[in-house]
Amino acid sequence: MDKVHLGTLAVHGAWAEEPANAPALLPLYQSAAWAFRDLDEVDAVYEGRLPGAVYVRSGTPNHQALEALLAALHGGEAALATASGMAAFTALFLAHLRPGARVVASRDLYGTTLGLLGDLVRFGVEVVVLDATQLPQVEAALTPGSLLLVETVSNPRMRVADLPALAALARARGALLVVDNTFATPYHARPLDLGADLVVESLTKFLSGHHQVLLGGVVGPRALLEPLRGVAVRAGLVPNPWECWLGAEGAKTLEVRLARASATALHLARFLAGHPKVRAVHYPGLPTHPDHAVASRVLRRGYGAMLAFELAADRQGINRFLRALRRIRLVLSLGGTETTLSHPATSSHRFLSPAEQEALGLHEGFLRLSVGIEDPEDLEGELQGALEAL
Repeated sequence: MDKVHLGTLAVHGAWAEEPANAPALLPLYQSAAWAFRDLDEVDAVYEGRLPGAVYVRSGTPNHQALEALLAALHGGEAALATASGMAAFTALFLAHLRPGARVVASRDLYGTTLGLLGDLVRFGVEVVVLDATQLPQVEAALTPGSLLLVETVSNPRMRVADLPALAALARARGALLVVDNTFATPYHARPLDLGADLVVESLTKFLSGHHQVLLGGVVGPRALLEPLRGVAVRAGLVPNPWECWLGAEGAKTLEVRLARASATALHLARFLAGHPKVRAVHYPGLPTHPDHAVASRVLRRGYGAMLAFELAADRQGINRFLRALRRIRLVLSLGGTETTLSHPATSSHRFLSPAEQEALGLHEGFLRLSVGIEDPEDLEGELQGALEAL
């Protein structure tokens, strides 16, 4: 046997046989590049005749596993994992919009989504923002080939989109219905079953559920997904294998987390609605919510783990309220196992103009609550104490 020098051994000496028995968990394939036996194998992997990977940006087994999970949870034909929810929208817009295209968007969207739509105007895309709960407005705005964008449960006012009705309007007008399902997750709604063409999820939030990853995804028919995949690979909009591995692991507890959190959110919504210092509560599970009837048709297994409430307080009063909390922290995200608060006017929607914020009903006293898996009585007690500090 030829003598191998130390420098070569340091590079090639770490080697192990592939085990005959399978690991209990999907392994983490933390490799940016992949080796091939010959050129024929390169062709076979590229063309899908052999399972394999080419380069991390083109996908690894961890990407494939996460995408299979997303497709299964939504009952979709295919899925694309992206580096974030906004990366998912970027890939979607780049793949399906051209100069002169029209996007009809709900005004009740995540603030950064609205900001991204504003960026598209510079490239000749027409963006029409309207109240998507007003179906005649939507019908009048849709044109053949346009893209209708709504959230199942909106951020932060918790408006619920009538997805079957919107899907019917989109089909009649030859438009695509794209649904951001982040607040609902497939636990509470599967928009593809209700007529949507594509579904976007921010896996950073409830799907992963542990504030550990930055991930997004799109689910839908393969014919609509493949153009997005090409854009995502070319533009580098894909996640890394570690994030995909964490996202798939976190999603394993989706049902148990959401069952607990949704029930607790209803409990807290009822408590807050009855408190004299709370001016309004936005939660679709309350009969007083304007979309309660729609939510009862669109959502299943409860009404979600997100709610918002309004206090008649200025910035100083809200700061007193926040400082009185112990376990419920001010966190500018959502969907974790911990219950957190956010202040949309200074976070998710801070880049909207004062007039745009006012049109959405956002003000200093508007707070959004992401409910976790803690004991509901403990959460109620903590909110009660903070309200007393006002």
